[in-house]
Amino acid sequence: MAETKMTSMNTVWIQAIAGGAFTLIPARKYPAWLRHTLTWGSTAGIFTVMAVPGVASKLQELTTGKTGSEKAAALEDVDAETVNVHGGSVEDAGTGRTSTGKVDASKPDFENVVSNPVMRIGLATAVAACTYGVFRFSFWFDDAAERGLRKLRVPYPRVVMGLGVAALYVVTEKFDRKYEARAGQSSQSDQH
Repeated sequence: MAETKMTSMNTVWIQAIAGGAFTLIPARKYPAWLRHTLTWGSTAGIFTVMAVPGVASKLQELTTGKTGSEKAAALEDVDAETVNVHGGSVEDAGTGRTSTGKVDASKPDFENVVSNPVMRIGLATAVAACTYGVFRFSFWFDDAAERGLRKLRVPYPRVVMGLGVAALYVVTEKFDRKYEARAGQSSQSDQH
């Protein structure tokens, strides 16, 4: 566990240095093709990972060399059981309804979203739209923050922004650690 925390802290410092360094380059100076690739590539990637069953586990397998969990492997094989067609009609598939027409409350809502292609694609579309919006906002905000700092006559505004981004990485990691520690203590006290 101590090794994991040390590796995590090293990763945070690397992320903080890289994030701060990239902030030194104004987004408006990125070539248009790079801005479009970042925006549309991320949007398409998020949509694909969420909309197509099994892509996330295949991606995890390719990047880490490890296979996904049993649940991710089960989601790859879309069959009648996965889409909740237990002797019911195809129209009831993914709605959580049994063949009697009653809602099956034993399945969590997430399983219903994953098993229903329409809901899965709708959710993927919504998240992809948010991803696109976040990228567009971040490009606008980068320029607006620099202009604001220049209006306030802050010397070296890009350096100040880079230091702020680096600090944000470190502070966020510390809050995450505190939250995980509290959650771990809470789950241990619930078990006793």
